[in-house]
Amino acid sequence: MAKVIGTIESLKSLKKELNAKGVTRFSSVKEINDFLSNYYLERNTILQNITKELEKRFVDTSIDLEQKIQNKATIINLKTEKLNNKIIELNELIQLIESNENKKFIKKIIDYARLFKSKRQLNFIINNKSNLINSSVNSLTPLIEKDKLFIREYNTNKQNLIKNKAKPKIVKLVFTRKIIENSKNLIAGAIGENLVVKEIQKLSNDFILINDFNLRFNPPIFYKEKNEKINSIQIDHLLISKAGIFIIETKNWSKSSVDSINLRSPIEQILRFNFALNVFINKNIKLYHHWGVKTITTRNVIVMIKNKPLGDFKFVEIKLLNELNDYINSCDIVFTERELSKIVYKLTTANNS
Repeated sequence: MAKVIGTIESLKSLKKELNAKGVTRFSSVKEINDFLSNYYLERNTILQNITKELEKRFVDTSIDLEQKIQNKATIINLKTEKLNNKIIELNELIQLIESNENKKFIKKIIDYARLFKSKRQLNFIINNKSNLINSSVNSLTPLIEKDKLFIREYNTNKQNLIKNKAKPKIVKLVFTRKIIENSKNLIAGAIGENLVVKEIQKLSNDFILINDFNLRFNPPIFYKEKNEKINSIQIDHLLISKAGIFIIETKNWSKSSVDSINLRSPIEQILRFNFALNVFINKNIKLYHHWGVKTITTRNVIVMIKNKPLGDFKFVEIKLLNELNDYINSCDIVFTERELSKIVYKLTTANNS
């Protein structure tokens, strides 16, 4: 299996765009495709899970409500009994104090104070008995009302409850789908590049694939063919092998895109990359042979995932995905193992991606 270095550029760009918009659930193209394929299933699953959740809550709440009502009744009964006993106790104390007239002066003063306090306490309990009983269940009453409200809403408006409960998740799901659909060009690119990587991995371990290969030039190099300066290049895939270096660009284009005169030719793009890469190679990589310095062969390959133009083109091979490996394997070996290692080291070290 070919050795793969780095992540494909379109996938990095796609992740960056999705993350910037708050979509962080995907880590691969496959996960995105699965999401789109299973969108309606996931939406229905959300509704089903919310329905089950509410059904369970209804059953649990009904059981809890019955227990809370029983607890409330028990607390009220205990509190009522306690207050009634206190009333009886105070009445008996008041009668006892009032019936005892044969007292010394100091004793009368003390009993008067006790009598005053007992009557005041008795009046308070009698006048506030209902409030005192209700206060004993203050923490329980709102919980009971909350449970009753939920049960009433569930019985009369179940579908709206499900809809409102599911709404945040459904809104997030719809938003994610919209963002994905707005990123369809990046997704198509990521799918295409991912397919190319999987195809190249079928090659032997003599092949080293660098995804998203980048070089920066300071100072810029002059590209005479287009009368422009090149500051940097970014190649989809750089395949290094004993048969040479393959500059591979992937295009997952529709037939209409292939035939469109408004899209920039990928041939111009890959020839620009080839020129810049060869400038770097000629300056930084020397393969010495006893006959002289060897040429480092670079080949330009544009891989079209579904559709490709008719005819052949100068300096560039246009291949469908299923033609790629046959073409690569057909190329003659030109490097030794040692030379290959040197090229790999120089290019992986120079890669700025």
